[in-house]
Amino acid sequence: MHKPSVLVTGASGFIGTHLIEFLLKRGYEVIALSRQARESSHGLTWITDFNQITDTNLDYVVNLAGESVGKGRWTAARKQKLINSRVDTTTALYQYLIQANIMPKSIISGSAVGYYGIDPTLTWSQVCSEASPSQNIFMAQLCQKWEYSALQFSQFNTKIVRLGVVFGKRGGILPQMLLPIKWGLVGKIGNGQQPVVWVHIHDVLRAIEFLMRTPTKARIFNVVAPELTTQAQFAAQAAELLKRRPLLNAPACLFKTLMGEQSQLILNGQFVVPQHLHDAGFVFHFQSLHHALSNLEHVKRSAIAEPD
Repeated sequence: MHKPSVLVTGASGFIGTHLIEFLLKRGYEVIALSRQARESSHGLTWITDFNQITDTNLDYVVNLAGESVGKGRWTAARKQKLINSRVDTTTALYQYLIQANIMPKSIISGSAVGYYGIDPTLTWSQVCSEASPSQNIFMAQLCQKWEYSALQFSQFNTKIVRLGVVFGKRGGILPQMLLPIKWGLVGKIGNGQQPVVWVHIHDVLRAIEFLMRTPTKARIFNVVAPELTTQAQFAAQAAELLKRRPLLNAPACLFKTLMGEQSQLILNGQFVVPQHLHDAGFVFHFQSLHHALSNLEHVKRSAIAEPD
């Protein structure tokens, strides 16, 4: 019986690590691209270069390569590194597929809801769908360049996933978001009305497989939970589950001083809905923040089984 094969770039990252486990459990053969060599095992082949691929009958590709935007201050050099880590790998991927004459059934290529930028008015009265415009700020331009580097190869069946903040076990940004609440120090940041656009890792994995295998007219998909959440709501629900009462509110000026332009990741953003996934018939398992946080060991202290 043929096992479908999937090439995963960015395979050693937070999402990539979870995706490999998910795909192996679902019966896929996985080829994992990472900058560091690793030992292969049954059903999983690690590579450090596209030219090491021996199976040219690839069924699917999931392109997640890219350095974390949250690590390191956004200097000019750091910004260029963030761009190159996405655009260069994506371009090399498609050039390899063309050179090797490989035409996967579908390619899922990463992006982020940073594409929609921020709300300069700080009212957050708009909700963005996949049809909403981008902006002329760095986080949006980074996503624009990343998406274009994939979509310019129009002969392929490429689908872009614009990810929200991914909450999951064993890593990710959630532990850092919870730490000041766990310590009982800081709850609300700024006025607390800025969006927290999140998604549970299990729904990310399910959405990727759904888009791999489901024919769709749309090519852009917001992979975010349907529930709209503010930072104050996140802090309140996390504090309730952790049985903490944060003492302080953190002023926005503190983050602007410490982080500069990068503080937009914490202090601003846009509300986003998964319109195209909804239209395609995808149903999220974790639709509410309370359900998502309750499921994760960072909050619950003990891991529980995720649904199939």
